[in-house]
Amino acid sequence: MTRETEQGFLREALKDLHKNETFERALGRVLRAHKRDYQDYVQLIGAVRERARREGVGLLEAARREASDG
Repeated sequence: MTRETEQGFLREALKDLHKNETFERALGRVLRAHKRDYQDYVQLIGAVRERARREGVGLLEAARREASDG
């Protein structure tokens, strides 16, 4: 999966986040819609969680940053 593809999935999940839905669930839904597998989900959510931990921000903010600049 290319970096641009990863960022696209993150942007789509952020844009399509339903009311009272976690980012993890939205990302999983987006990846399933694109016929991606669980390994892709683990890779993406791992990168977002690591960025959140490293930068001391929440998951949504980390996903926004990861989607915009990698």
